[in-house]
Amino acid sequence: MTDREQVVLDLVAGHLTNAEIADRLSISARTVESHVSSLIRKLEVADRRGLARRVAEIGLLGSQLHGRWPSPSGGFLGREAEMAALTELLSRRRMVTVAGPGGVGKTRLATQAVQRLTDEPTKDGWFVDLSQISDPRAVTAAVAAAVGVVEHPGYSVEDALSAVLARADGVLVLDNCEHLIAAVETCVRRLVNDCPGLTMVATSRQRLGAAYEWVYELPGLSQSDAVLLFRARAEAAGGVVPEDRRVAALCARLEGMALAIELAAARYPSLGLDGLTAALGDPLRLLGSDEGTRQRSLRATITWSVDLLSPDERAVFAACSVFASRFTVADAHTVAWPDRSEAEIARLLAIVADQHLLRVEIGTPTRYRFQEVVRQYATELLDDQGPVVEQRHAQWAQDTLTSLAMTEHDEEWCEAFDRLAVEVRVVLGRGVRGTEFGERFAEELVQRGRLEEAQHVFEELAAADVSDRVRLLRLAAGAAAARLVGDETMRLLDAAYEAALAVECDEAAADALGWSVIYATMAPGIMANPPAREVTEHRLAEAERRAPAGSPADATVMVASAAWLSDGDSEAESLGLRAADRAAAIGLPVAASAALDRVCGSRLHRRKYADALAAVTARGKLMDPLRLEASTAYAFNDYLLMGCEVSLSAGDLPGAAAYAERLISLPCYRDYVHPALARQLEVDVLAGDFAQAIRRGERFRTSWEQAGRHHASTLAVGTYALALAHGLLGNDTEREEWRTITKHLLVGRPLSLDGVETGWAPTLDAWLLLDSGEPEAARATLAVDLDHPLWSAWGTSLWRPWYAAAWAEAGALTQAPDLEQRLSSATAATHDNPVAAALVRRAAALATDDLEAVGELVTTFAELGATYQQRRSLQLAR
Repeated sequence: MTDREQVVLDLVAGHLTNAEIADRLSISARTVESHVSSLIRKLEVADRRGLARRVAEIGLLGSQLHGRWPSPSGGFLGREAEMAALTELLSRRRMVTVAGPGGVGKTRLATQAVQRLTDEPTKDGWFVDLSQISDPRAVTAAVAAAVGVVEHPGYSVEDALSAVLARADGVLVLDNCEHLIAAVETCVRRLVNDCPGLTMVATSRQRLGAAYEWVYELPGLSQSDAVLLFRARAEAAGGVVPEDRRVAALCARLEGMALAIELAAARYPSLGLDGLTAALGDPLRLLGSDEGTRQRSLRATITWSVDLLSPDERAVFAACSVFASRFTVADAHTVAWPDRSEAEIARLLAIVADQHLLRVEIGTPTRYRFQEVVRQYATELLDDQGPVVEQRHAQWAQDTLTSLAMTEHDEEWCEAFDRLAVEVRVVLGRGVRGTEFGERFAEELVQRGRLEEAQHVFEELAAADVSDRVRLLRLAAGAAAARLVGDETMRLLDAAYEAALAVECDEAAADALGWSVIYATMAPGIMANPPAREVTEHRLAEAERRAPAGSPADATVMVASAAWLSDGDSEAESLGLRAADRAAAIGLPVAASAALDRVCGSRLHRRKYADALAAVTARGKLMDPLRLEASTAYAFNDYLLMGCEVSLSAGDLPGAAAYAERLISLPCYRDYVHPALARQLEVDVLAGDFAQAIRRGERFRTSWEQAGRHHASTLAVGTYALALAHGLLGNDTEREEWRTITKHLLVGRPLSLDGVETGWAPTLDAWLLLDSGEPEAARATLAVDLDHPLWSAWGTSLWRPWYAAAWAEAGALTQAPDLEQRLSSATAATHDNPVAAALVRRAAALATDDLEAVGELVTTFAELGATYQQRRSLQLAR
């Protein structure tokens, strides 16, 4: 393997996606895919999971360090005593804070110690740089991003992070915590309680102040280590340091502060020991500060280094401090000094970096960043120019965001947006840009899949903008619905209702109430605490009372009235159709789509699968022209999900595959792909593409584990379908693995794999038994007939045609006494599903040993895209 392949292999085994690996290594996702394919070929495995298993067997893995792990320039020198002490402490304490003043070397020591601890392949390490975080509420999200935990709709980021790290055996480093002490303590406390195998290290100028915390006060460098560091850095800068007692005296003068020594060493080639001693000997530089001695020494050294800059260099140094994260020459040119040429800015930045006042990350493009203690110092130099530079920074962020919004939202866009988001958060925190900028950022967060943050941004904008509060709260509610957190959706709709009342707008109040009824009646599954029926009924009555006749709100309330009816209500379909027409005519496509959802549910209740699919198709005509944003994200998810499920019930396998592919392509769920993959697994297995299903199964497992292995009965049919595929291929071990995952997904739900209430479990079990030549066992598994009350639930009824086909075949192969009635009932039950109907015809042919008729169905199944049934028909005919 090449060195790059070794690195990629480490990250694959760490369960990172291609996009995450690309971001980590600053290469394209396509290049990563090429490396992964090469590794699969070289190690002779089938897929990514096989890679992880194979490397574990032959011991190829190095340390699995994740996050943007810092690489100390010049390597790590000295500190052996401190390293031994900290490493020993981390081996027996679960939470250690490395405390000390800025520039003493906390980050380097902590990361070096963790690298030693995580040298084993079984241990993980994650690094979180909190210096770029200004909002305390973003701490947990920053940790989740570093760990690779995706935002999980239906759960908070905190829940998902705890769920993932609860199974971890590794070390989490939280760097630069001093400005976020309370938020960091809250996050760490939860992880200490929830994650027994996790060790945490915080670096901070002050302790967290928690009972579980063990504080390690990092001293300055010893004299020998300080001299060693000075010599190394001075010689790296081009100097030759003689054996001279003044070197030790100089380092002592700098109180053993690592950063101060590095800054001084950078000047050694031009000043020599005489010049450095004289420059640092002025006691006046230490006056007027209440900080500790070591911090005063560091500040004095930074001051001295900055004083040696020319006015132009110092101006650029100060102006660039407005950047919260890494920046390029072009960025600095726009923000720091637009009146100069970009080439001149590049020259000035290079000089500042040469003095160790900026860190350089060579790449395409090269980026610069501050060490946090230096950035804070640089900020103080802005003085009255601060507001001007901050305005330019805000305008740059706004312009960059506008440009990004107009580009293709691919993996490169994600990388660029994530970098920019750090700066935008700072701009919004300063309050120098208005609602329009914040709203655009929130909508781009939706596109990025950061739905929880988008919701919070909309809420903050609503709190600050009285004139537009109702609309912004509605957008926040849309983001909450896309997160599948229905309780938050209802809270925000209630807040929008109250805001509308405050400005005496009955139409807006009625609209908010109407949508609360629609969600309560048609999406109770996304709510932990659905409102009581009488509460929803009261809301509907109030909405009807307030909605002005003929207004858009009146159309929304009509949709709510249709939603209020049950699937079995004789008026549900007709009222839903009228409401859809009314909403579409008045320009409310999302409301019209919701009305058609009621129509679809009513038709499914009556087992009119083709008609239900027609309702989904009509929804598509309304939704497809729309842009995905906060107000439409949930509607897209719901429509495409229903399209996939109903297409399967109607036997349209290519159509189901198309809906599933579009579902997985929704940008708001780009990091949360396993729900869509679960639908694709269903389609693949029913179609007979088992190789594709197995590949997607591994991707499902990775995404599901990143989301915390949550319980979700709606995903269980996909994983159980994959278990069937493994069973049909004779992979018994893998089949049991996926059965176990399915059982985990069903935890807490009144469903089991041993009953028939799912519809899909007995059907899939029967297929395996029929394929294995055990029709008697299959018949016993299909224990209820097609008129059982269990089939009245719409979720179960989706599988009734497939169950009916297996039920008929089991009866035919065992010559069941009621075979004639079975075939008749199954023919009626599969009327709207051409694949299932063909299976019933095959069962009838098998009952009479008409193998010619069985063989003729081979072409039928091929045309319908059911390749497994095509192969099985060929086998049965033989």
